[in-house]
Amino acid sequence: MRLTNLSRCAAALTATVLTALGAAAPAAALPRPAGTVDVQWASADPGHYPFISGTLTIGGIYTCTEPAGTTVPISFTAIQLMPVSMPSGAGDLPCGPGVVDAPWSLTSYPTADVHYGYVSVLVAFDGVALPAEEFSA
Repeated sequence: MRLTNLSRCAAALTATVLTALGAAAPAAALPRPAGTVDVQWASADPGHYPFISGTLTIGGIYTCTEPAGTTVPISFTAIQLMPVSMPSGAGDLPCGPGVVDAPWSLTSYPTADVHYGYVSVLVAFDGVALPAEEFSA
């Protein structure tokens, strides 16, 4: 199959992006998460221009297998369309022997563009990126 210059550039760009995202790393090199997390909902609290910024809160349940007194990092980036908004947030969830199917929630940093409607959420739990999930917020 002959590749044109444009398709060669597209293939090289795709390989570069996948490598940067860690998709090309061997499975043995991937970090093992300290538990599991399930994102079950998202809720928008829109801003009121020009004085109040809005937030997006996501939540669900998680299990953490690390020792008591430790925490595990969690972060998210979301995207909303029409108008475009990209809220994000980060925090830590506590661990311990009793942390099984525990409820959690995380609120984004305030941003003026948050609104009601569909949202795609990308979550990273203990350094491992999870597949994108969609909600109506």
